[in-house]
Amino acid sequence: MDTNRDCGCASAFGRIEALVDGHLRTTETVDVIDHCASCESCAQELDIVSTLTERVKTACFEAPPAGMCDEILNSLKSNP
Repeated sequence: MDTNRDCGCASAFGRIEALVDGHLRTTETVDVIDHCASCESCAQELDIVSTLTERVKTACFEAPPAGMCDEILNSLKSNP
């Protein structure tokens, strides 16, 4: 993507992660969302970042299978 264009891509692209994480002020949020509504490249980036962020959050809350911790510890003890 050419981030030197005057269409706002450089500004929006740099704030997409902050938008997804909820770290933008309301006016900045509106600016980025408005830009993404009219820019396919930035809209795709927003979709990718949103999807990855949600998947990481979901994965972090999944409990390991029963006995997994014991298996790892036993494996470490038997392979010094």
